Amino acid sequence: MLPFIHLLRFRDIHPRVRLAHYTTAPLRVPSRYILDHELILVDRGWGTVYTEQGEFDYREGCLLLIPPGTPHSFRDKQGEGATEGKSGEDVQPFGHWAIHFDWDDGGSGGPIRIIGDEDGPIDPEFEPEEDAVRQSIWLPDLVLISPVPGDIREKLAAVVRAFGDEADPLRRLRLQADMLALLLGLSRAICDSRVGCTLLTDRHRAPNWLQQERTEMTRYIVRMHEAVSESPVSDAILNEWHRTIHFSYSHFHRLFKEQTGFAPHIYFTNLRMEKAAQLLLRTDLPVQEVAYRCGYDDAKYFSRQFRKSQGMSPTAFRERIRTGRLDDSE
Repeated sequence: MLPFIHLLRFRDIHPRVRLAHYTTAPLRVPSRYILDHELILVDRGWGTVYTEQGEFDYREGCLLLIPPGTPHSFRDKQGEGATEGKSGEDVQPFGHWAIHFDWDDGGSGGPIRIIGDEDGPIDPEFEPEEDAVRQSIWLPDLVLISPVPGDIREKLAAVVRAFGDEADPLRRLRLQADMLALLLGLSRAICDSRVGCTLLTDRHRAPNWLQQERTEMTRYIVRMHEAVSESPVSDAILNEWHRTIHFSYSHFHRLFKEQTGFAPHIYFTNLRMEKAAQLLLRTDLPVQEVAYRCGYDDAKYFSRQFRKSQGMSPTAFRERIRTGRLDDSE
């Protein structure tokens, strides 16, 4: 299963679309890497994508998922030119939908890094800048998905239309809603095996210290989400996990904060508070039982932590959200 499918089971996202467009120009992309994520759907035509592992063909109906820090290049294959449509009009031989986005507002994004003057093979020894490699826990490798169902094409086109409609006063909300619908549809298609996924890179194939760190961070964060979701866990488990890390404690904390925006113990507490909020709203369990299921033996300490997180006690949170009474008095 692709990493982003796994993480979406536990983590909220707030996707931010940086650029979305449709082009009929043939792709002639020089060697580069990007600092955000990109989706490219081949609407018409065919060509070759180059990575450090070699060259791979793509064709109409293929979707390319490109993560940050992955060197790549494209070259559309030139055909005989425009073909004639049913009504006699010229039809362009190439067409591509493209979306640049971050999974949440914390993504740094930024410009594309050009690493070669021409399209073509990628140097397998090339290493991108350190900040680019650490951008994504969502998708480490460049992936080709095929065939893309019609409903996914429609959802992707909707994102492009929303991005271009600058006159819409609700453009930002519409854009985020359409992007969420696209990611949901794509995730379901993958989970239901309606599409095939092929890795065009392998960040574990030639390990180096940057790749090992990114892999370690992804595993650690997924483990944290799984543990909180599946069973009561306390802060003590963080110390057990730290002993499995292959680089220094202080260095790990710095990397973790770069990825999530929080120190590990704060992020861990936030996950437990999110679980507590769901239990309070979806069940009638007493507060003490909610505390236990979230890994707290002391219900009073749990309540203090919950108040810091939500601004009110667990009991008040349950009552106010369920009844819609949002005043601050207790």
